[in-house]
Amino acid sequence: MAQPQHIFVDTPEAVASLLSLVPKETTSIPSIYIDLEGANLGRHGSISLLQLFISIIPHIYILDIHTLGQSAFTTPSLIDPLTTLKTVLEDPSIPIVCYDVRSDSDALYNLYSVSIANVVDLQLYEAATRTGPRTLLNGLSRTIRTHSNLSPLEARKWEQTKQRGAQLFTPEKGGSFEVFSDRPLPKEILDYCVQNVQQLPWLWQYFSRKLEKMDERWKALIETETQARIALCREEYVTEGRQRALAPLSFRSFPSHVTKNP
Repeated sequence: MAQPQHIFVDTPEAVASLLSLVPKETTSIPSIYIDLEGANLGRHGSISLLQLFISIIPHIYILDIHTLGQSAFTTPSLIDPLTTLKTVLEDPSIPIVCYDVRSDSDALYNLYSVSIANVVDLQLYEAATRTGPRTLLNGLSRTIRTHSNLSPLEARKWEQTKQRGAQLFTPEKGGSFEVFSDRPLPKEILDYCVQNVQQLPWLWQYFSRKLEKMDERWKALIETETQARIALCREEYVTEGRQRALAPLSFRSFPSHVTKNP
C-alpha cells in the first residue's frame, strides 16, 4: 500500500491553502477522514494534532493545533472566505469519518466550540458487522490488525511504527502524551499519526460492504448510537474507565444474524 503524501500544517496560510482543496461536492463515498491526538484528549485535556486525510487527492494534513490554536478552525479558505475548518466539520452534508468520535468530539466542542456534525464512526461499524459477540468495543489498532488489507511485510512495518510511537507517548512504557506537543514533532510520532488515519478509507469501504449485506435496521441503530456519542460533548459529565469499552446496549441485544431480511 503506497503511503499518501503528508504535510505538516502550522501556519494560518497553510490552513487556508489546504481548505481550498476540500471537496465541495458530496458523494456516496466520504472524502474526509480525521483523527486527533493530545494529552488527556477531551474537555479536560488538550488537542495537539488533528490529522485530516483528504482521500481523493490523496494527502494527509497534520494540523498543529498546539501551535495554531483557535486559528486552525477559524482561518478562511483561500478561495472561499466563508469556508473554515469549523464550517467543514459542522457541515451536515459533509461526512467526516473517524474511529470512536467520543473524545474527539468532546475536545473539539468544549475546547474550540466546534460541533462536529455528519459523523461516520467506524468503531460502531466494526462492532455492528461482527459475526461474534458484540459485548466489547475494539480499539483502532486491534481493528487494523484484524481487518486491514496490509501485506505481511506492510503489517510488520505498521506494527513497528506503532510500537516506536507508543514508546514515546505511553506512560506505562516511560512515555508521555505531552510528546504530541513537542516541536519539532518527533519523526516516530509523525509516522504514527500518518499511518493511523491512512487506514481509515479502506476500513470504511470494508465495513460498508459488510453492512450492505446486513439487516437494514443496523443502519438505523448505528445512526442512533452515533448521534448519542456526539451529544455526550454537551453533557455535564463524561463516562470514564471500563464503561467506555462496552458496546452500546442496542448492539448487544440485537439478533446476531448478519443477512438482510428476505
